[in-house]
Amino acid sequence: MSHTNFVFLLLFALCFWLAQSDDSKVFNLKDYGAIEGGNVDVSQALLKAWNDACKWNGKSRLEVPRAMYLVNPVILKGPCMGPIGFRNSGILKARPGLRGDYWIEFQYVDRLTLYGKGHFDGQGPPNYPGSNLPTLLRFTFVTNSYVQKVKLINSQSTHFHLFGCNQTTIRRITISSPGNSYNTDGIKIGASTGIKILDSTIASGDDCVAIIRGSNDITVDGVICGPGHGISIGSLGQSPNEIVNQVVVRHCKIFGATNGLRIKTWATNMPGLVSNILYEDISLNNVDNPIIIEQNYCPTKTCSKGNSRVQIKDVKFRNIRGTSRTNDAVNLQCSGSNPCENIELKDIDIRYVNGAKYTISTCFHADVHASGVLIPKPCIL
Repeated sequence: MSHTNFVFLLLFALCFWLAQSDDSKVFNLKDYGAIEGGNVDVSQALLKAWNDACKWNGKSRLEVPRAMYLVNPVILKGPCMGPIGFRNSGILKARPGLRGDYWIEFQYVDRLTLYGKGHFDGQGPPNYPGSNLPTLLRFTFVTNSYVQKVKLINSQSTHFHLFGCNQTTIRRITISSPGNSYNTDGIKIGASTGIKILDSTIASGDDCVAIIRGSNDITVDGVICGPGHGISIGSLGQSPNEIVNQVVVRHCKIFGATNGLRIKTWATNMPGLVSNILYEDISLNNVDNPIIIEQNYCPTKTCSKGNSRVQIKDVKFRNIRGTSRTNDAVNLQCSGSNPCENIELKDIDIRYVNGAKYTISTCFHADVHASGVLIPKPCIL
């Protein structure tokens, strides 16, 4: 760990300890009539406790004690009068078969600390396709906040979605859904700046981390991903001028996933930009597509055909190692009208999983610069 990262984590640990010191005013969910056992909806009690905590002129904390509670969809809204904590020591369970955009959502909150050893359980069964299924936990316009050690399980859709958030750190959280669960992204980030995901474990049926349009200054460090669809940027190109900039993914382990490090755009005429991306010190084990840029992304059979107008440039892959389930370990499928610019491959060592074949690189319309150990041999125009 670098000195800078150590100091950063030390400062956050100090902030976390200060935020939860004894001078916080505590608002206990049971004091608001919440009935434990997981059979009676406590969402109104949760909302009342939150509102009182939010109105407190000073540091406050909403306390969910050890027990099981059934919660219907609820929005916990700010702005609040001071820093606010939410400690979940229990098991909050959604009602199975919910419809809607969200289950538990925090909106317009500054200086929120979310933590606790309990669970947020979306009660989504495996392989549960459908539309209008709720995100398990959503942050909307949440700023200067900190999430630590929470557990999110069995979402019916995305587990944790951040939209319009700034300067928020997620550290040592656990996300768990079966690999065959439909459309269950781990963490999805959009229209947000200064987001850090650190030292976390994500198992899902879709992208472990999805970084989508409007994201800037995103760090993913020390994440264990698998099963799932890897760590993805995109998809982009369905609307004009979608941009992702300044992303760092390092010290991550990806195993048993359909993709490793992936950038995906639709083949449309919508202009956009992906730039200043660094993947560094990544371990891959038994992954289908370890390194892939896919500018003809098409998850259905009805996609329009053509060249993507999303420009991809200044992307660095450094010290990427491991095994691939396919022999095409480095696959750079860039746009004919907007070729990828300045793609760096340095110290890449990805071998076929059982040693029976050699891995290969495939490139179209990609400006590749390569150095160091290179397995497979790079394709350089």
